[in-house]
Amino acid sequence: MTAGDPEFQFGYPSAWFLSEALPLFAAQFDQFALVSGKAASYIKKLAATYELQIFVNDDIYPDFYTQINKIKASGVSITVTEDALSVDKETRTQVGDLYSVFTPFKKNVWVDFVNVKTVAKFTNKEVNYFSDLNINIWPHQIPLDTNSIISRFSAKRLVKVHNHILDLDQLVPRPKLAPWYKTETEALAVLADYLKTGKHDQYKNNRDSLELDTEGEENDYARGGKTSKMSLALAWGLVSSRTLMQKIKSHYEEDFTNPFSNRVSEGALTYISELIWREFYHYQLFHHPELLDTEFQTKFRGTIKWVEDKIALERFTSWIKGETGYEVVDAAMKQIAETGWMHNRSRMIVASILTKNLGVDWRWGQEYFRAALIDLDEASNSGGWQWGASVGADPKPIRIFNPELQAKNYDASKKYRDKWLVTKDNILQSEVIPIIDHKDAREEALNRYGLNKVKPRDY
Repeated sequence: MTAGDPEFQFGYPSAWFLSEALPLFAAQFDQFALVSGKAASYIKKLAATYELQIFVNDDIYPDFYTQINKIKASGVSITVTEDALSVDKETRTQVGDLYSVFTPFKKNVWVDFVNVKTVAKFTNKEVNYFSDLNINIWPHQIPLDTNSIISRFSAKRLVKVHNHILDLDQLVPRPKLAPWYKTETEALAVLADYLKTGKHDQYKNNRDSLELDTEGEENDYARGGKTSKMSLALAWGLVSSRTLMQKIKSHYEEDFTNPFSNRVSEGALTYISELIWREFYHYQLFHHPELLDTEFQTKFRGTIKWVEDKIALERFTSWIKGETGYEVVDAAMKQIAETGWMHNRSRMIVASILTKNLGVDWRWGQEYFRAALIDLDEASNSGGWQWGASVGADPKPIRIFNPELQAKNYDASKKYRDKWLVTKDNILQSEVIPIIDHKDAREEALNRYGLNKVKPRDY
């Protein structure tokens, strides 16, 4: 199973967002056509009738430049504008190697990243020459309404892992997605409020707090908690990291070139560092497209002894339903099932528990997130899951998260767990016994990874 399998490529939250956001986006243009088909072959056919000039945002996914080169080979003029990365994709170490560790990468790209410029939008004058083009006669058009768009996707919510296909409608209710923003204007308004209310100043201290994530509007997911909720905007291109950087610099009236300046907010520095993490994962996927289904660390390719298939399926299903017996994990799984989003600290916790405690292949978790997240970013999703499974670009041999310790450190008041956990068959969640005791799971994980001699501390 890879991101290219069409039946499983788009989860329900992704399909829902496209169906809601595309009509709103199209309304900003005098003419807008939504068509189906392979981009390169479709454009080549149009070029037989029309003289085309194509402008496209850069991307980092494996097939992107293959399609671009096909279009160029057909004689069509095409201009690629920087978008997916704000730093040079060919960034190298002093000896010419690709970066494999985040911190040295961040130090190298910091100045370029904080000083990156946004690209000006096209003006009406620049696009007026399209006014006489009747795009309504173009073939394979899809009506620009929500129902027509979402009907192009499978009505089923399916997840494929190994030889199994799971129907999520049989496991968890459909998420309530209406409270999310859907346009650039709405996203920027959320960011402006986040900066204005001072939440950004305290980002370093509050970003990992699960109990603080419960604060805010119940009917406006994006304005709740203490994080910016810009992952959705970044994932769908409503805003770019360049735009976020520009807004941050304008808010603080600081250029951030010197991170050691006394004027610089620690919250802003931490936020910028997280944006560069996103750059790092995109950089890695660009140079290593196999990472969507292959471990970054070669020593773990085919060597980890995941639990046998029947047990894995049972544990994976319990994990999806939020019935592992680890309270903080189950709360997080309820959050993603209901909102299509999960707090970043929770993402790290549930990834570690699925792979280390439950012994389930990280690719299974990646597939569920692909199906369940509204802010799905393939590079960040893959990078995050590999980090959580200790098989990615991370110098530490293994990180084992203790669910009780994580809950104590990031949800001491139990507000997060109380918000998302519900009773099942009149049994309080706190009375549910974990699938496997953490101490036993820890030892099994070390054996599974072939790291018996390593003595890592619990996180």
